[in-house]
Amino acid sequence: MSIIYKLTLSLFALSLLVFGIYGTYQLRTEAQDLRDDVEQETRLLTYSLLISVGNALRDRQTEDVQELLQQIERLKPSIDVRIYIQNRTVIRSGAESLAWPEEVEQTLQQTALDGEMKQYYFPDDEPDFLILSLPFNKTSTSLQGNLAVVRSLQKMKEDLSKTKTYILWSFFSFVLFTSLLCFFLGHVYISRPLQKLRQAMQAFRNSTEPPEPLPVKGKDELSSVTQEFNRMTAELFSAYRRLDAEMQQGRQLQRALQEADKLITIGQLSAGLAHEIGSPLQIVNGRARALANCAEHPDDVRRLAEILVVQTDRITRIVQRLLEFARRSPPERVHCDVAVAIAEVLDMLRYEVRRRGIELSFTHPEQLPFMLTNRDGVQQIVLNLIGNALASIPDAGTITVDLSEAPLTRAIETVPALRLSVTDSGKGIAPEHVSQLFEPFFTTRGGQGGTGLGLAVVKAIITELRGTVVVESQPDKGSCFIVHLPLKETI
Repeated sequence: MSIIYKLTLSLFALSLLVFGIYGTYQLRTEAQDLRDDVEQETRLLTYSLLISVGNALRDRQTEDVQELLQQIERLKPSIDVRIYIQNRTVIRSGAESLAWPEEVEQTLQQTALDGEMKQYYFPDDEPDFLILSLPFNKTSTSLQGNLAVVRSLQKMKEDLSKTKTYILWSFFSFVLFTSLLCFFLGHVYISRPLQKLRQAMQAFRNSTEPPEPLPVKGKDELSSVTQEFNRMTAELFSAYRRLDAEMQQGRQLQRALQEADKLITIGQLSAGLAHEIGSPLQIVNGRARALANCAEHPDDVRRLAEILVVQTDRITRIVQRLLEFARRSPPERVHCDVAVAIAEVLDMLRYEVRRRGIELSFTHPEQLPFMLTNRDGVQQIVLNLIGNALASIPDAGTITVDLSEAPLTRAIETVPALRLSVTDSGKGIAPEHVSQLFEPFFTTRGGQGGTGLGLAVVKAIITELRGTVVVESQPDKGSCFIVHLPLKETI
């Protein structure tokens, strides 16, 4: 429900409450005033008649009394006057226009017998008559009795009904007018400016350029809000541009760190790979010299040529893999077989592993889903983790690489993922260093050429791929790095 409807309904309810109370009070006040006027007028008439009738009865002028009563009842059809004598004689005009209830008649006769003054309404809950009975003065007439005036309240009820109708019409007219006025003014001064502000917010959310400032009219609260909105959008777009520039710089720095770490790792592998390439080169050189001396023996030439082809292919593969890994490539996500990508990295590390007498094993299911990921980033993760594992093993040991399919559980969802674990039998990690492993430039191998970039780059790549990495390690018992990478899509 819009704020205009809420304000209109609230005003309507408040008007109903306030004017309902006021109307009820006004109606009751009007009813009491009318009743007081009727009582006062009836008393005046009764006291006047009491004196006139008393004098006439004292002079035995009964016919004059009846004529007086008739004149009064003609002038006031809502009034009947009767004289009750204590000997149960009743003097009346004979032209009564009111139908008296029997109960009223009996009460008036009893009041005359008792010689008392009595005023009351009949009936009590919704009175139709006002009844006033006054005794004659004993000194003014020899007759003993009461003068009774019965007045119909029908005219008073009609006046009250008209007053009630007038109050109700005035009340509903005022409530309706004020509600419509509130709705109209609210639409003009509240709803329309808020709607423009909402449209500007939607345009701001979907726009890449700063919106035109909203016009500001007046000095009310909405104008202040509009001014603050214009100021906020300008500041937000300025902050957005700064943030975008900083994010671009951050991505460039991250890629530079990854490339730097890659080159450092390749540099560390260079010495071993030089020996790995040197061995087949010596074989090629020796076989080439032997081939030069065996021109007259075709079978020996063929055998030596085959050896040359095998060894040169071996050199080509080693150099090709090294160049492919060192080549700068954009971090594009492609569908790839992660097991094959990992196997290529392990093959590049075979010589270093054999040279140090370390047993390297790679286990994975025969069928794994292809993963939409950054292939180069995955290889860099594996290379860094195995490089750290090699550095943590002083003598002969084992490194186990395991790849399997396992779900990745995030805060609000569980997604399909691949689980990569690299376990070594090295010296492990001190508990106080575990929380700092992935911080840039933190290293425990500063004297052995460690840069502190490897695990920081691993963490950055895994975060970019929306994966997770955890470490399980005990001093002198080895370490295990567990990486979960979401599959995204399978083919």
